[in-house]
Amino acid sequence: MDASFYKDFKTSRAINYHYYTAPPQEGKPTLLFAHGFPSTSYSWHHQVKFFQDMGYGIIVPDQLGYGGTDKPTDAHQYRLKLLTADMIEILDNEKVSKVIAVGHDW
Repeated sequence: MDASFYKDFKTSRAINYHYYTAPPQEGKPTLLFAHGFPSTSYSWHHQVKFFQDMGYGIIVPDQLGYGGTDKPTDAHQYRLKLLTADMIEILDNEKVSKVIAVGHDW
């Protein structure tokens, strides 16, 4: 994954997310790849190359606590409702109103 496609974004709760993004070609949807434990956005590098080469939009964040994203020590910061709101803010920042979400975890 080309490092020049990575961005950093600070959410309204002051959490910095590091994520990979590439815009879609005309008419193609955007894919949101979400990694699980214990991984980073790089775990999607094969899928990113495949789908980006086909013209799909791509957003692949390092999830909270991983990679280049902040790593809060307060466990309450990792509540699902907060993590979901963070993803919505990233999508809003990228002006993406609709995604196809793909995820994995142990």
